[in-house]
Amino acid sequence: MKKIDYHIHGSFSYDSQVAYNQLIEKAISLHYSSIAFTEHLDLLPQELGVIGLNSLTHYITQITTLRTTYSDIEILCGLEVGDFHQVQAIANSLLDMYPMDIVLGSVHFLSDHTNVAVPLAAKLSNNQLTDYYRQNLKLVTECKIDVLAHLGVFSRYYSEQVVDSEHYPIIRDIFQAMIDKGIALEINYSAYRKMLQELIPSRELMDYYSELGGRLISIGSDSHQLKHFDDHYCEIEKQIDFSRFDLIAPTAKKYF
Repeated sequence: MKKIDYHIHGSFSYDSQVAYNQLIEKAISLHYSSIAFTEHLDLLPQELGVIGLNSLTHYITQITTLRTTYSDIEILCGLEVGDFHQVQAIANSLLDMYPMDIVLGSVHFLSDHTNVAVPLAAKLSNNQLTDYYRQNLKLVTECKIDVLAHLGVFSRYYSEQVVDSEHYPIIRDIFQAMIDKGIALEINYSAYRKMLQELIPSRELMDYYSELGGRLISIGSDSHQLKHFDDHYCEIEKQIDFSRFDLIAPTAKKYF
């Protein structure tokens, strides 16, 4: 099976310390066949006011140059659009002007403005969990994305996985929408750097996705530092039965 990572943050993400050339060279040395840089595109007003918006033209130009320099690995140019469903007008406009090889959609904020992608002061309440899954349902139903990123991201800072059985009706609707639209489920191993020490989504949710007929998956390290890249890829190889799934296979665009 080919080795891929389609969730990497490089120097165009405000919270990343990764230099493109260093990560690409590491990927080549570890025999990756394909990687995707998926820089943050966070467009909520409270985010833009703090982090601003990088030039997508400069980003695409840099990735295009890197492809020429490193021709022995496939390098995809992508974005992780945070809370896409809340910023659809501007996000769709930008993606029309700057089409990407791969687009990840993710939920970072709840309706009460709780950021679930950072350490939480307390575990999410049942109402907040319901809201989290409803936000994901709206995302996969309304937005044109290739991958649903880090479903269950809030649990990274828990000591154990949440039992989601009472939320299965909403989760079923999420997975069914993904299956119908050809959206891949990301298997994300960033929680091994946090308290949880497990893959997200949980193995139970991966099994449920498979039982519903879901086969399309992506793999993501969610790297923000060079040392994070490949640091727990072995867990993917040990825990995922790839006979049950198909890896997403986006094609690199020719931008210029």
